Amino acid sequence: MTTWVVDTGPLIFLAKLGRLGLLHREDIKVYIPQAVLDEVRGKVDQATREIEKACGSWLSVQKVGDQRTVEILLAALDVGEAQVIVLAKELDADRIVIDDLDARRFARRAGFKIVGTLGLLLAARLRGDIPSLRAEIEQLELLGFRVAPLLVKAVLSEAGEK
Repeated sequence: MTTWVVDTGPLIFLAKLGRLGLLHREDIKVYIPQAVLDEVRGKVDQATREIEKACGSWLSVQKVGDQRTVEILLAALDVGEAQVIVLAKELDADRIVIDDLDARRFARRAGFKIVGTLGLLLAARLRGDIPSLRAEIEQLELLGFRVAPLLVKAVLSEAGEK
């Protein structure tokens, strides 16, 4: 079993797409720190309700122990991202699910394997779990997801979509 720690952005966007289940697999234990749940609860909507429901079953909320390191990371990251990275270290996580570019760079330099929302959707498309990656990306963009056009082109190409 592998351990993943998830940040707010991917959690919310997957929930809004109706794809939160992409994180729920038998071979993965999924955690979020308390700060991520607090950020999710900042705006109550259907996505929030789906995430809350997942917290009652397969999504585990975990308290971060090393608050000192969180405080240091706040110089460069927001509280959710900082807690995700510290919790991933504490749990010896196999992967961090995070979209923010600065946080991704930091996590990668710290030695973590990372994946973002697009990576999860690409993997789902390659497994045949979703019919069109392009449609998912278009919906994400309508929801306010920001992504570089070159990245979209590369991901669609990898999925075999033009």
